[in-house]
Amino acid sequence: MKKILFLASMLVVLAACTNVKDPAVKEENGAMKMDSVTDSISVMEGKHQLTATIKIVAPVGNEALNKSITRFIMKAIEGKASVDSTDIKAIAHYFVTSTIDDFKKDVQEVGPEDAPRSYFLEIGKSYENDKVITMNANHDVYLGGPHGSFIINATTFNKADGKILGNNILAQDKLADVKNQVTKQLQDFFKDMMGEDYEKDSPLKENGKEKIVELPENGIFIENDSAVFVYQQYEIAPYAFGIPCTKIALKDLKKNGWLEEEFAKTVE
Repeated sequence: MKKILFLASMLVVLAACTNVKDPAVKEENGAMKMDSVTDSISVMEGKHQLTATIKIVAPVGNEALNKSITRFIMKAIEGKASVDSTDIKAIAHYFVTSTIDDFKKDVQEVGPEDAPRSYFLEIGKSYENDKVITMNANHDVYLGGPHGSFIINATTFNKADGKILGNNILAQDKLADVKNQVTKQLQDFFKDMMGEDYEKDSPLKENGKEKIVELPENGIFIENDSAVFVYQQYEIAPYAFGIPCTKIALKDLKKNGWLEEEFAKTVE
């Protein structure tokens, strides 16, 4: 029962951190027009079912913003220079065809095992206000074995000039304070998940002592007027703990003097 409750809690937390919205939903605050495409290939290679699917929902904005978001998408699909980055249909088709090609090479090397291979990539908007837009790239991959993997990459862009707003919104001389606060919130997160097991088996302890958690390797992003700190599988905890995340409201970061001076002026 504890395991079921734990997994359910993880799904709630994950949904709160990474909500890719339907572009058909009308929004206020001058939401941008969105373009979308879906592509998928599913084939049999011997006994292996190989499937690659991608969904891209991308804003149609000014040239600077378009270029920045295109770079984000190309990085997510590991696209090569030969891909027409101005055409999201071409980007989507490159992803599914190249992924299937990689799967075919992989299953040829593993022998008679008949485990399937699948890759679902969803790229879309998770947050937008009149000044910024946050894009998510959610990777759901299964390559055989006992379980798959899930990776979240998210980046916030200034809508006016396309500049990335990540760890650079934090006051660099106050990072230790931010890390301490993030660590405290993660401790509470794991205590809620683990209950009485936390003191003995906490992933945040080293040699029996609490350790300060570094900021996420993929940086932070903005969602619902908060800075979001998402840690990938294995980054700070074993696979069973999923993708831990926590948030700090931008107004609280500003109140504590933890925001970069110029960015702080934009926070009400």
